Amino acid sequence: MEYPQINIKLLSEEDRELVKQAKQRAEDLRLTFKEFVLDCIRNALVEESPNSADSATAAEIEALKVQIAALSEKVSIPSATKTEVHTLQERVNQLRVGISNEIKKDREQLASLALALSRLESQIEQLVPSLNLQVDGEVNSNSDGDWLFGEDSGAELPLT
Repeated sequence: MEYPQINIKLLSEEDRELVKQAKQRAEDLRLTFKEFVLDCIRNALVEESPNSADSATAAEIEALKVQIAALSEKVSIPSATKTEVHTLQERVNQLRVGISNEIKKDREQLASLALALSRLESQIEQLVPSLNLQVDGEVNSNSDGDWLFGEDSGAELPLT
């Protein structure tokens, strides 16, 4: 299947300026240049009267409308300006850095908590052997069975 193609040479400065303005207008409307040109052709065909001597026949106009509709379906890819894409890229990078910083903070907090837990476990392990615990209902060798005395720690802990 052959696809129609339009090749136009624009030799005058006025024509080049017109294309420049059309491209800017297409960007303002968030259309590709191709979409914009097709819309202009479509609008011109709708405004054109098929009864005038210089115009194409109604059948040719309908055929062109069908071709334009087919091309429009193929050109339905959304477009964005370079500025919009650049802004989105910057925002994504900012979010990536923010997330990385939050992860780093969380890791630092977890490391700090793990260190604190490790220190607590170590201190508990040091306290356990120094306590004279009651075993199987027997009271330790101290005369006061309600209190446990740690010889190394110097602390008195009530037995509950």
